[in-house]
Formats: sequence, structure tokens, C-alpha cells
Amino acid sequence: MVIHQIASDENQQKSFYRLLHNKRMEIEALKEHIYQDCYRQIDATGHYLVIQDTTQPNFNRNKANISNTEGLGVIADKRSLGFFLHPSLVVDAQSGRCVGFSDIHTWSRCWDMPTKTARNYHKLPIEEKESHRWLRATRASVEGLQQAAQVTIMADREGDIIEMFDRRQTEHLLIRSRGNRTIVEGKLYEYLSAQDLAGSFELTIKGDTRKAIQPRKATIQIRYTRVHLRAKNPASAAIEVYAIEAREVNNTLAQETVLWRLLTTHQVDSVQKARQIIDWYSMRWNIEQVFRIIKQKGLDVENSDLETGKALIIMTLMALFAASKIMLLHLASKQEHIQPIGTTFSEDQLKCLKIISQDYEGNTLRQQNRYPPNSLQWVYWVIARLGGWKPQEKQAGVITLFTGWSRFQQIYQGWILARKFVS
Repeated sequence: MVIHQIASDENQQKSFYRLLHNKRMEIEALKEHIYQDCYRQIDATGHYLVIQDTTQPNFNRNKANISNTEGLGVIADKRSLGFFLHPSLVVDAQSGRCVGFSDIHTWSRCWDMPTKTARNYHKLPIEEKESHRWLRATRASVEGLQQAAQVTIMADREGDIIEMFDRRQTEHLLIRSRGNRTIVEGKLYEYLSAQDLAGSFELTIKGDTRKAIQPRKATIQIRYTRVHLRAKNPASAAIEVYAIEAREVNNTLAQETVLWRLLTTHQVDSVQKARQIIDWYSMRWNIEQVFRIIKQKGLDVENSDLETGKALIIMTLMALFAASKIMLLHLASKQEHIQPIGTTFSEDQLKCLKIISQDYEGNTLRQQNRYPPNSLQWVYWVIARLGGWKPQEKQAGVITLFTGWSRFQQIYQGWILARKFVS
């Protein structure tokens, strides 16, 4: 995402800047291109998870060089220049394949925005609140994915607003509970915890050295029940949903324990179905991975020296699109079933990848790329090796794949030049 790094000479550098600052380069048109890339991959018989979340690209480092801040404003820390980005990542519920983005919402706050108290925020209609983004993204995604057999909208606790359930149409919802709301049956958390134990399973918790969290095997107990949410309008009928509690027990390490309370419109009448809902919700982490790719450790959009807010937003959207392709490989590596390449890569790219694969394969079975050459897993192996991954290690992470993809692009361009000019 840094122009000086991708431009081969000054003329190309200027042409990139002209493109990003061209008045005819419209933000909404670029979003539409990203949506269409997602829609073309939708199977009419498929079930798709639409994972929503918000991030805040911060451009305060380059604030003095930005001549036109249109589209930018103050972010949540109330002092930095940036904008809000709320993408809807689409993942195949059965195969785990990353499909793309069904909606991308961008907005900014004014520097002199009054406080919530001054605006009487709690009494404002949802359409006048920033939280309306969850409903807006839901309606846009459902419309765009209308050819799919089933769509499930997924959100973390910030998306737990009653209007999501109150205004639901054909889509299913899977949302982590934000608070101990009052339900027809009493208080949600107490009522849910009082249900009979339905079953348990073991979960491997990855360590996090930044938070001093050690890796461990966690025992997760499952409880579930049908509950009735009170509608926004007191005169309206209560809203029937299913609540699931996934609670870690016997954590002797005195670390933060796992506790998910999930609300869903999917019918949950067995421990197997409850476990399926929990597994689906665990896929929400993938949108956090997307944010990692576009920010500091990956494409590093916040280090861009572009001089207008519009250009910075366009560059961030391009980074988001690129991140979806990295996620495509990352998620394919986690699947037991072979994921077909389809039209994801060109014939020339695949020829180049085959040559690279031969160079990285060793003599032992462990050093071989054992995936079928027509699979995304086969491409994942090659890109991961280019990023520094070793076959004896665990699966390559998204930053390793990003590094490998960057190296492949350089090799591929050199390969094209060699075929063009060398006989």
C-alpha cells in the first residue's frame, strides 16, 4: 500500500497518484466492484455467514501532509484523524471458504460532535445513531446475497441491539449477548445458567504472550434454551430466539475464562446444533484477521502518505479487497475437504506457482506439496513456503501468507518479463 515501494520508477509513481486522486475514481464504484466479486461466487444452494465488525484506520501520523480531509474525521480516541470502516465478510458456512464482502460502510465523525448526553442519544431513533450500521449492513447484505439459500448475519456484542431481531426478515441472526437483558422468562443470564447441562467439549486455547495467557485445553460446558426477547414496541409480540451458553470450567490457571452467551434465530434443540452454532461463531475471528492484514503487520494502510481523505479511503478499500484473497488461502488451509481453485487464479499464475512449488519441494514425504494441484490448499502450501513457513510447523498465519503473497507477486512479474524478453 506504500506507493514508493510498489512503483518501479517515478513515472509509474505519478500515475498511481493520479489514479488515486482522479475525480472519476469513485468510492462507491470501487465498493460495487468488490461486492460483485463476492456475488459471482455465491452458490444458490449455499448457506453463508456474514460477519460484521468495525475498525478505525488512523492517519494521524500523516495529518500534517493531508491537504484535503474530506471523508475523514476524529475517531473513537477523540484526538486522531481517520475514519470508521464497517465491512461484512462473507464465509461459506459449510466449507469455510472466504467469499468476499457483501457490504462496506464508511463514515466519519465531526471534530466538534456533541456528547451523547447533549444529543439525548438514548432517545434518538436508531436511524440517527451510528449503531444503525448493523441494520444497514444487514439489509444490504441480504439483498446482495438473495440468490443464496440461507444467510446468517453474525456480530459481536456491539451488534446486540433489539432492532436487529425486531426488524429481521428472511435472514438468520447469530449475535453474542451484550448484557443481562430482561426477557419474558426473567433475566437472560440467570435463566440460561439454570438450564440443565446439555454436554461439554474440549477446546484448545492458543497462548498470547502479550496478555500473559498460556496455551491450555479448556473444558467447555454447553447449555441452551428457547427464550423470548421483549420487542422495541411494548405492544408488539415477544421475539422468540434461542440462547446458548458456552462456559469454561475447571480453569486452574487463574486466567480469563471462556464465556460466550449467544443469541440466534436458528432452532437449537440438541447439543449437536448448539455446538454447530458455537463453531460458526468461532469463525467471527476471521474479520479480526482481515483487520490485522490491512493494518500495521500487513498492508500497513495507516502508513500511507497520500494527501487526501478520499485517496486514503480508496487505498484502504483496495487493501480490504486484497485481504479477502489472503483469507481465502488461510481458511482453505483449515478445511479437511479439498477446495477447488475455480477462477481464483489465472492460468499464467498457476504455471508460475507450479515452477515455484517444484523448487520448494524436498525429497521426503513431509517436504512434498501433497495437495491436489487444482486445489486452493495446494496454492496455500506454495504461498506459505514463500512466506517462510516450514512443513513441520503448524499452519501458516495470515501475516506469513501476506509475506508469501507479496513475494509471489514480485516473482510473477519477473517471470512475465522473462517470458516476454528472453527467448
